[in-house]
Order: sequence, then C-alpha cells, then structure tokens
Amino acid sequence: MLDARICKRLGKDGSAVVIDVHIQAEDGITVLFGHSGAGKTSILRAVAGIQIPDEGRITLGETVFFDSASGVNMPMRRRGVGFVFQNHLLFPHLTAEQNVLYGARGDTRESARERVCDLFALMGIEKTVGRRPHELSGGEQQRVALARALATNPAIMLMDEPLSSVDAATRTRLTDEIAYIQQQTGIPFLYVTHNYEEALRLGKTMILIEEGKVTRLGAPAEIFR
Repeated sequence: MLDARICKRLGKDGSAVVIDVHIQAEDGITVLFGHSGAGKTSILRAVAGIQIPDEGRITLGETVFFDSASGVNMPMRRRGVGFVFQNHLLFPHLTAEQNVLYGARGDTRESARERVCDLFALMGIEKTVGRRPHELSGGEQQRVALARALATNPAIMLMDEPLSSVDAATRTRLTDEIAYIQQQTGIPFLYVTHNYEEALRLGKTMILIEEGKVTRLGAPAEIFR
C-alpha cells in the first residue's frame, strides 16, 4: 500500500498553493480528482521523486521513499515507480519497440525482448513495433507510453491525465483498456484526472483534491452523487 503524507509549498506568496495531504492507495485504481491547479500532479511528482516535499513521509509497503524527519529521500530510479505523463514523452528518434525496450533496459537482452513482445500483445499494438512516434495515432502513442512504463516492472503506476489529448471515442476505448491492464497486472494505479467519466469508469476509490487539500474520499459514484 502507498501511504503518503506530503506538505509542499508551490509558487510565490501572492499565488502560492500549499499541498498538505495524506493519501493512501491500495489495490486497483485510485483516482486523484480535482480541477487544474488543485495539486494533483504535484502529489504524483512527490511520490515519484521528481519533486521533493518540504516535509512528510512517503512509503510503499515496507519501502520508505521519503521521510523528512530522518532525512531519507530515495532517488527516483530506485523507487520502482512507473510514470505515464500527459504528453507521452516518447523518444521521437526511436521506434515503438525501442521506446518500450528502453523501459526494460535492466533485463537481459533476451528477457527484455520477450517482455516487450508480451506487452505489445497485451496492449494490442503489435503492428506499431517498427513505427516512430510521429507515425502513431494519439491512442497508439498512449499505449506505447503505458507499455514502456510497465516494462520497468513497477511496484506502482502513476498516470497524469494520460487521456487528455485524445478524442472522446479513443478515450472511451483506452479507459476500458487501462482498467483491463490494471486487472491483468495487479499493479496499483494512482490516476490523475479531472474528467468525470474517467473517474467513474476507472476508480475503485476516489480522492477529491481541492486547493492542495483532501476534501472527500470514497467510491466515485458516491462522491459525485
């Protein structure tokens, strides 16, 4: 289980936002829901190790990622966290297969290729193997980005509004696929969105974030009702 107490001041005095949250994420998909600027992405970045909290404690199971009291700040590369960004961040000069192989670079060559083959089959994107990102649709780019993150064998998956740049029909398909992939892998997902339908379709638990604070916690349907 992810257990994160995060306190972080963002911005200058006049426009400062103070993130002050205690969140937990267990099995399934936990949705961080709220308006843009509420602090959702900053929470993900703190869990991943991209952003350092001013104070707090972040643990995943028995592993301590961050503890301001004892001076622990585990480097991002050692946290075992998969991160799918809003704008995919695929390497433009690499093929889809090479992008995903980059995620599996800690494996042996043979096991990496086997894992990548399995991931492409899981995503249903076998035909994209030799294409570069500019030759892929938005939905295909997102699937490749997710496959690359999964190739790292993460202990938890962080997803920052991954479907914001695709059309409504593609979003519906990808939402179902993300739910399926989470069920197949068993990896806990922490998923950021401000899209009502995504939260309802994906969230086992939803955490409502407003102005850097947790204001509601529960099943998405109950909170929206």
